Amino acid sequence: MRKQSLEFLKSLLTTPTPSGREPAGQRIWCDYARKYADEVHTDSYGNAVAVLNPTGDPKVMLDGHVDEIGLMVKHIGKIPRLNDGFIFFQRIGGVDPALVPGKRVNIHTAKGIVHGVIGATAIHLTDRDKEPKVPKMHEVFIDIGAADHKEAEKRVSIGDPITFVDDFEMLNRNIGVARAFDNRAGVWAIIEALRIASQSKTKPACAIYASSCVQEETGLHGAKMQVLSIKPDIAIAVDVTHATDTPGIDYKLHGEVKMGKGPTISLGRENHPVLTDRIRKIARRKKIPLQLETFSLTGGTDGYAIWTHGGGIPTAVLGVPDRYVHSTVEMLDLRDLRRAVDLLAGFALDLKRSERFKVKV
Repeated sequence: MRKQSLEFLKSLLTTPTPSGREPAGQRIWCDYARKYADEVHTDSYGNAVAVLNPTGDPKVMLDGHVDEIGLMVKHIGKIPRLNDGFIFFQRIGGVDPALVPGKRVNIHTAKGIVHGVIGATAIHLTDRDKEPKVPKMHEVFIDIGAADHKEAEKRVSIGDPITFVDDFEMLNRNIGVARAFDNRAGVWAIIEALRIASQSKTKPACAIYASSCVQEETGLHGAKMQVLSIKPDIAIAVDVTHATDTPGIDYKLHGEVKMGKGPTISLGRENHPVLTDRIRKIARRKKIPLQLETFSLTGGTDGYAIWTHGGGIPTAVLGVPDRYVHSTVEMLDLRDLRRAVDLLAGFALDLKRSERFKVKV
């Protein structure tokens, strides 16, 4: 991977961007985008879009979301005394309560970061006669080392966002681990595709709108805003997808997606059949490995928020296989990420002037 591109990815992955508090990550993304785009804009909620060849036709929206899952301060314990000065919280997005105890966290306050840990009772102090159970989110707490609630209230406030303390690390030449590849991987890929298109010897016929959306993890909200602002003719949402190649996952239930075997293209529902066929043809032509998966029954990407607008926008969902999604140790093969970039850029450069996608009836 190009050195500058890898450093950009590291910056995204190590910058906290919990849903609703994305400006720090968006600033990094916009600063990088300005080197290659003709225009860069942000809106009232912090969505960002980088535009290449704004007079081109069709208008292609390449979508990714910059936000990550996290927590938010909900209550500072006062009574009973046992809870004095401990911090209770709620989820921002799909945080698994089973993975929370024993984690280090950063609480992002107006005065700076307050460090803490999520309490995990020692096994020696648990009742071994009772069957272990996953604690509910309101039963778990953060310890910031405060003597009492008065000290805690001076340091943190209700509504402060919280992120987990886990950094980006390469396990070997190709495999990376990070707190939230979901979905800084996607926003990285779409602006890298725009960069490649901007440096191509052949100017794209289309207009490329690389869209870094906010608040996907809390309801696809940023994409709903962006699609109305951009009014694209075509949309491709890029997100991580579940790699199912680890023990305990049933292919019959979840399909077969392997890390290192290329990005995926989803089929069905929001995924426009003519558009997905075209992407698959480009992958074959460019010898980019592409895995197939069906649309998700348990969740949705920004593509689900885009496709029904404006009488129907031909949409496709491109996935990057990700092990351990919504954990602090998400794992990607960076070759899959690079292949997704090549496929996006190849698609954009292959489009003809005023080309449209329509299901023939």
